[in-house]
Amino acid sequence: MSTDGITSQIPQVETSVTRRTCARIALPISLRLAITVASTAIVAAFIPVAWAQAPVNDVIAWPPGLLLLATVLYAALGAAPDTLWNIEPSIGIFMGTGLPLFSISTMKRVAWVTSACHFLPRIRTAHGVSNFWISSDEVTPEARREALKSVLEVMSPVMYQPLEGGQFVIDEAKWQVVPETGLVQAKGTVSRPGSTDELASKDIPSARDFLCFAAIRYHVFFSWDVKVVDGEKLLFATEGTGDILFDVENEEQAMCVVAAQMIRRPHSQSPLRALAQRIDDGNSEGSYILDISKIDKNVPMCSIDFHSYAPDHDKFSASLNEMAGAYYRVISYLKHRCADGTSSVPPDTAAIVEVGQTLWIAILGGVLFDRGRLTIQNLPGRWAVRGASADEAYLDRVHEILRLIKPYANKPKFEDIVQSGGNSRRAAFPFFLAGLFGQILICYFLAVGTTAGVWTTVALSHSLFSGKLTDWHSVYWGKTAATEESGMKMFVPGGKDYMIIATFDRTTPRQGQLRPGMLLNLLGLIAAILGSLFQKKTRDALGFSPFRPSPPWVSYTSIVLCVGVSFLVAFTIFLQQSKEKTWSDDAEIPTRVLIYSTLPASVIVSGLALYFQLSKQSQFWPILDALTWISGFPLGILENGRMISTDHSMAHMVLVNRWLMGAVASAIGSSTQ
Repeated sequence: MSTDGITSQIPQVETSVTRRTCARIALPISLRLAITVASTAIVAAFIPVAWAQAPVNDVIAWPPGLLLLATVLYAALGAAPDTLWNIEPSIGIFMGTGLPLFSISTMKRVAWVTSACHFLPRIRTAHGVSNFWISSDEVTPEARREALKSVLEVMSPVMYQPLEGGQFVIDEAKWQVVPETGLVQAKGTVSRPGSTDELASKDIPSARDFLCFAAIRYHVFFSWDVKVVDGEKLLFATEGTGDILFDVENEEQAMCVVAAQMIRRPHSQSPLRALAQRIDDGNSEGSYILDISKIDKNVPMCSIDFHSYAPDHDKFSASLNEMAGAYYRVISYLKHRCADGTSSVPPDTAAIVEVGQTLWIAILGGVLFDRGRLTIQNLPGRWAVRGASADEAYLDRVHEILRLIKPYANKPKFEDIVQSGGNSRRAAFPFFLAGLFGQILICYFLAVGTTAGVWTTVALSHSLFSGKLTDWHSVYWGKTAATEESGMKMFVPGGKDYMIIATFDRTTPRQGQLRPGMLLNLLGLIAAILGSLFQKKTRDALGFSPFRPSPPWVSYTSIVLCVGVSFLVAFTIFLQQSKEKTWSDDAEIPTRVLIYSTLPASVIVSGLALYFQLSKQSQFWPILDALTWISGFPLGILENGRMISTDHSMAHMVLVNRWLMGAVASAIGSSTQ
């Protein structure tokens, strides 16, 4: 009796036993299930185990190399082209940090339309269907100033709170509000507008100045009192104030204000707090005194991240001199706007720093162009960069952003479209290291215990790991699809998609699933080569079964399939281009690279494989693997490892062809006696 006949009778026996039992006694459903499972187990106990193993034994009895060929066909034909692209070993090598290394002039002549545009320093400007990468070093200072000026026409770094009925708190015996500016100064101080440098008051501060201004106010504990002294002389004291904005007439006064604010914050954000002396004056929250004459004003005195989760060396850092100068320039700018009528202060109000808006003024003004990443995406309409300079690409997007956020600017609802946060970076490193170690083990033992060649070994390992591991370009992406990308983010008004993502470090944006990159590919390649070199010794040491070479017909079958798919790809291209005649267009460069890098290599690999097989020189199979690896490099160079713009069916056939090239190399290698 055949195995299929026995297995088809098992459900019948089970059903018969169950029905007779349940027909005589009305049993609960839970008990019926138990009886069904028990009766099935009893019947199965009398069936020989060998019958259940028959399909497995049949596969084991296949000639060596045939199961690998079937696996390759199943994996390549059954996977989507973007999945095959992500696990392609030759392409993954070019995913190092995830930032572009190559810039192709022909790609810049094509009117690609894509959602995301990334501005980063020290990269090569690269265009493509997946991303626009623009070197922020190419954005001129004039364009930055124009952008900052446009931003300041829409957004203000300060807002105004009522003196009565709000959260405004000052000791009126010590402090007073200047009605014309909303700033707070010591009681009895007489403002002297003429004493302020006229040029400094008219100049717009830089984007870096606004970033410093936001950092000075960020996370300040206003309930703490701080005294700044110079020896025995009291220079400044915060006693009797809350969340206010201090008026200053020069950088020396600004230095005292900045020093006091740096002390009133967490230890991790400023070392100045540790240099101040805590005093006991009855303030349960905390009181400190700082002798500013003993402080080096030219060393960094803050390390602030604004919840963008950047590494420590990429956080915002500035000296007291720089922050004091920035504070003075912004205050002078605000006073000048009030004096010339550009800005008006509502009656009976005081100014407070709006940290969120000030931060975004700096970001849109280009403060991250020197160190960091600014991603602008999901803007309404179709956005291209062909023929546009870096200045034009930047300014056009900034102006569109300002148009969208204008109804929210300078209002409490601005907080509804911005947020910051993400995933902690340090927690990802153990998984990163574990993934590299696992890649080495899997590739080594696949090369030792199977008939797979080097390229196929790495590709099969990637098919297990894709979407599950982190590589260097994606080490900060998080472990779930719901993990937020690290950085300061602004939503598209009225939607849930991110319009801007800004971070202080030059990391690649989160795009799709995790994919094996440079390290996983290179370490997998090395492990697979070592596994091939020490295959016999490892098999003997670990007690593997004796190695059996693949029969010649497996090699011939692989060669025929590889050549057949190459012919199918070439014939499809011929039929398509005989009608469309677009082969020489700039937009077809991805398809041309796809075809030129694959079809000739496929024919060469198949021809050499046939020669090696007929001449009994299969020991030269590494040449076939090397050609398979090298022929994929142009695909990774084209868009720096990202999926290129081509017909998906065509891309699928070409990637299947590449898997068959790997299968040919594996078949020739496994036929070695």
